[in-house]
Amino acid sequence: MSTEEYIQHMLQAIIEKIQIIVSDRSKQSFGSLEYLLNHMIDYRNRKQYLSNEWPINTPRWLGEYGNTPEEEEVCSDIHRLQLYIAEKLKGGWGK
Repeated sequence: MSTEEYIQHMLQAIIEKIQIIVSDRSKQSFGSLEYLLNHMIDYRNRKQYLSNEWPINTPRWLGEYGNTPEEEEVCSDIHRLQLYIAEKLKGGWGK
């Protein structure tokens, strides 16, 4: 699997996790998760990770105390992906 294919795979996994959280009305979910979902889909579709604007903009509260385990997992996945992009693509191809 190429670097770009791996990034696409990771993005899809994150998108699917967010979709599960957002669609499950029995779980606590802030409205900004829906924003993040749309942002992640756009990020993936535009291949933003290949640009100078490669960081993923997450809601300010994501990763702070009080998140659900699912939200913590999404946050960890995003951080791992950003480290991978920074390492493999030197912060995006355009840098």
